[in-house]
Amino acid sequence: MASNAWTEEGISVLDRGFRLLLIVLLCSACAVFGVAGRAEPVAAQQESSLITLPEATGSESIGVVDLHLVDASRLDPYVPARARELMVSIWYPAADSAAIPLRPWVSEQMWRVYTDGLAKAGLPIVGSLPLGSSHGHVDAAANSAAGRRPIVLFSPGMGLPRETSTAQAEDLASHGFVVVTMSHTYESMATEFPGGRLEKSVLLPGADADEVNAQIGQAIQTRVADTRFILDRLTDISAGIDPDADGHPLPANLAGILDLSKIAMFGHSLGGATAAQVMHDDRRVAAGVDLDGTLMGSVLTDGLDRPFVLIGSTDHGRAQDPSWQQFWANDRGPKMELRLDGSQHLSFCDNQAIVPALTAAGIMPADFAAKVVGTIAPQDSLDLQRAYLRTFFDTTFGRYEDLTNAAATILLHPEMIAIP
Repeated sequence: MASNAWTEEGISVLDRGFRLLLIVLLCSACAVFGVAGRAEPVAAQQESSLITLPEATGSESIGVVDLHLVDASRLDPYVPARARELMVSIWYPAADSAAIPLRPWVSEQMWRVYTDGLAKAGLPIVGSLPLGSSHGHVDAAANSAAGRRPIVLFSPGMGLPRETSTAQAEDLASHGFVVVTMSHTYESMATEFPGGRLEKSVLLPGADADEVNAQIGQAIQTRVADTRFILDRLTDISAGIDPDADGHPLPANLAGILDLSKIAMFGHSLGGATAAQVMHDDRRVAAGVDLDGTLMGSVLTDGLDRPFVLIGSTDHGRAQDPSWQQFWANDRGPKMELRLDGSQHLSFCDNQAIVPALTAAGIMPADFAAKVVGTIAPQDSLDLQRAYLRTFFDTTFGRYEDLTNAAATILLHPEMIAIP
């Protein structure tokens, strides 16, 4: 593994930055209002698309590359006859990319997996449902003019593929971050590899409580190992080594913009628990965010000594979740809890964009949609999530020069509630 890049002085800087974030969030009066294996580029997003990703809010163009990674040192815990293999997407600030095609948001066969899930929930979709592209330009050259960029890792909820949080990933990239999203093979509903090979989940449907607990325990261990393996591959990329199992070339300048001294992580649901445990096990990750995930593992008893944020849905917080209570009591680092009022558990991913579009098209009943993504206005929910993630990572890594700049770029809203 790479050596620890975080000195006591570095941690102290993070602590001061996090305290600045607390001041910004709580005291400022300034208010501003395809999982594809290796995605085939598509034409620019059509206005006729029924479901579209919201525009990224940053000023930088976005590039994206999909990488096929194989951990030859580890047998896959789900399919022991194979070495562990993963698909990741790296979203990054790109140089002039206007002429470069866009990556699909979700590939056609992965979209079929998603709509099949809707059908099982009693919402059959007949025919093709128009889906917009992402805003990431495939394999575009990275923008090296601003030097090295902070890195943010992302892990999705249990069973979800990495593309289910594309709106968050590409928005961070548009603000100058390099964002690495991962699909956890055989736990994700499906993962698509180069050539269209689709590896579906091997988790047992309808498992009893003991089986579910065993699945979750295995998943968290596997996810932590996946993440640490990916961290090592980022070190390789920074050194000019292409880790792609198929030799797919890295985008120009990507190696030169990775700042391995500034790495954070966030995740949704089990991905949030993964972020916390990875921080516990690997000091290369300096800050983290849990989006509505119950915590587990040794991080509960040991806590952390670096900045960490808990963001819960309407009925999820320390008052309801014993794991959050235990973590909070044992955590030694800067911490914050927030609640997104009017949200539900699946508000914290791209369902917040997909479900309202299905409702508007008459495909999904409004009362069912409310159970999935809550009653908060979809754009408010997306804006809040993006702004708070961005501001936390910006402030943690000292990208704000002063409080005024921070306050002017954060979105304060009565539906994002700080929990003392």
